[in-house]
Parts: sequence; structure tokens; C-alpha cells
Amino acid sequence: MPTICFSSVTMSADEFVAVNFRLWRAAPATRRNHWILGVGLALLTVSLVLELLDTQGHITTWSTPVLLVVGVAYGLLRAALVRRQLRRGYQQNTVLQQPADFILTDKELQGNSPTGTFRTPWSTLQRAIRVGPNWLLLYPTHAACYYLDLRRLVLPATPTAVEALLAQHSVPVRQLT
Repeated sequence: MPTICFSSVTMSADEFVAVNFRLWRAAPATRRNHWILGVGLALLTVSLVLELLDTQGHITTWSTPVLLVVGVAYGLLRAALVRRQLRRGYQQNTVLQQPADFILTDKELQGNSPTGTFRTPWSTLQRAIRVGPNWLLLYPTHAACYYLDLRRLVLPATPTAVEALLAQHSVPVRQLT
């Protein structure tokens, strides 16, 4: 199989936030948190409505509406806070802001950028996640990944050829739309 090259891959702050926000939203812990928050807000709403019906529209216990307002504010502000933290993380990660070339061979993933070079054997890649149509994330560890921009593939390589190479090396690929 011929080598597959990605030329001058860089990632803007907006792309970094968009890709990682999608990952955050799809994470089981985030979905579980949203579910628990939703159930909690629904129970608080039911409690408040029952109290208002029971007391002819007067609030006697202020803890329920206060907790309801705090829960709604948390739900609304949490996404904004996550985006802000991601933007800060991007600003601190100067490696993503410099162009990098990636080469996928039969034996390994190779990278070259102004900060240095690396070689990662296929056996060390745990998984891959394709985020939208443009980004492929290759994970050598649970938390760290290489960001490959599929728009920077050097012809004649195609995203299908990249996925075939990953399948050949038993790297599971998850599609995140």
C-alpha cells in the first residue's frame, strides 16, 4: 500500500473548539450529567407546580424555585464555560498552531513539525474518531490524540484509503457527526 500524506495540517481555535465540543457532548459522562440535570429540573418543576396548586399560587418554600433557577442557569452556562476552557486550552497548545506533516505508512504514523518529529507504530494506536467530514483523531493514549485534517490529504489519497489503512491495522474508527 502506498504511503498516505497529510500536508501542512494546522487547526484554528474555532475548529479546535468545535471538534472538542462535539467530543465533550458525545461523552457518556456528559450525556449522563445532562440526563441527571434534566430529571432534577423536571422534579423541581413538578414540586413547584404542586406547591403553587396547593397554596393558591403562593410560594411558601423558596428553596425549590431557587434551586430550579440555579439548575437552569447551570445548564445554560455549562456549555459556554466548556467552550471557554477549550479556547484557553488551544491558546496554551502551541503545537496545534504550527503546520505539521503526517505520513501514514504500512508500519507507522509519522509526524514532522517545527517542534520535532515522531513515529508511532500502528500497534500503539488505541482508536480513531472521525469528527464530521474533516477531522480524524488518532489516539495513542486515552486522553491525547493527533488531529489529522482530511482536507489536507495529498492526492491521490482519499479518506476511504485512510480508513482502509486503519482497518488493516485493527484501529477501531468511530464516526461522530
